[in-house]
Amino acid sequence: MGIIKAENLTYVYGEGTPFRKVALDDVNIDIQEGELIGIIGHTGSGKSTLIQHFNGLLKPTSGKVIVDGEELFADKARLRAIRFKVGLVFQYPEYQLFEETVYKDIAFGPKNMGLSDDEIDIRVKQTMKLVGLKPELMNKSPFDLSGGQKRRVAIAGVMAMEPKVLILDEPTAGLDP
Repeated sequence: MGIIKAENLTYVYGEGTPFRKVALDDVNIDIQEGELIGIIGHTGSGKSTLIQHFNGLLKPTSGKVIVDGEELFADKARLRAIRFKVGLVFQYPEYQLFEETVYKDIAFGPKNMGLSDDEIDIRVKQTMKLVGLKPELMNKSPFDLSGGQKRRVAIAGVMAMEPKVLILDEPTAGLDP
């Protein structure tokens, strides 16, 4: 079994309204651990809707999603722990930033995981280095950074949680060709 599996996944926006729109219709996918995949399709084809199911941001209208052997939404008490396994960086990750400093923004996820201050500090510094952010940016406001630096901070924030799966939604959107 793969790290992420969708079985007969269907998702309908606006179910029960005149604006009902089927975004995903009976989708099946089995992603193996260590596999690097790309999901391609035209605008509005359901790519973002699909990946938002992988960490439980959206609940299927029907079908199921299994992450690392556990079905999302099968046990409400386990949902939070399962979500930590799948890191999602949105299409414009700079919109994910909200803390006063780069350090606090990157530390937000690990802090919510209940990690110790020492472990949080290690993860923040490691991921900053990994994404190419200089240590002197640590105490700066993320809103004073360039667009590219903001993206790196957002990506570092997700990576600092050390998810088993990292999903990037349109990682090249808005970048110069």
